Amino acid sequence: MQQAIVTPGDKLCVEEEFMPYTGAYVENGIIRSLIVGRPVYDIINRKVYVKPARNVRVPRNGDILLGVVEQMRDEIAMIRFIGYDINKPLKHEFRGVLHISQAAETRIQSLYDVIRLSDVVRVRVLNNYIPFVVTMKDARLGVIAAYCSRCGAPLVKEKDVLKCRVCGNTEMRKLAPDYIFLF
Repeated sequence: MQQAIVTPGDKLCVEEEFMPYTGAYVENGIIRSLIVGRPVYDIINRKVYVKPARNVRVPRNGDILLGVVEQMRDEIAMIRFIGYDINKPLKHEFRGVLHISQAAETRIQSLYDVIRLSDVVRVRVLNNYIPFVVTMKDARLGVIAAYCSRCGAPLVKEKDVLKCRVCGNTEMRKLAPDYIFLF
C-alpha cells in the first residue's frame, strides 16, 4: 500500500489493521499522520509509519497566505490555503482556523460581518502546528475577492460596500487594500 504525500491529520488506516509507529498517532481508532510525508505500511510487523517528505513547504508562523473560506459559523471559520500568492500555489492541502477574535481590529458580533463562504482571503499564520490558527488583524489582510450571498455573482467594490451587479445586493466585508473584481 503506497500513497501519495499525506499531511498531518490525514487518515492512514484503522487501528485493527496496523499499529502506529514514527510519524503516526491514533485518534478514536483511526491512525492518522502526524507529519508531512509518505506513509509506509510494514505488512510483516503490522506497523504504519510516515517517512518525512523533503522539499514540502509547510506554512509557518508569520507566513501570509491566500485561502478560501470553506466552512463557517458565527465565531469560527475554516480556511483552505491556496498559496502564498496567485502565482505560487501550495503543492499540498493545508487548512487554517480563523476565530472571531482574530478577524478584525475592532470588536464584531459575528464573523459574517467580515467574511462569507467562498470568499478569497489573505491571512497571516500565527503558529507552527496543525491546526493552523490565522488572523486578519492587519490593514493589508482581509477579503481580496467576494461573491454575492444571494446569487453567487462576483461583488464589485463601490465606496465602502460591495455590490452585486446581477441582483443589486449590497454586503460588507473586511477588505484587503487590493480587493479584486473577478470577471
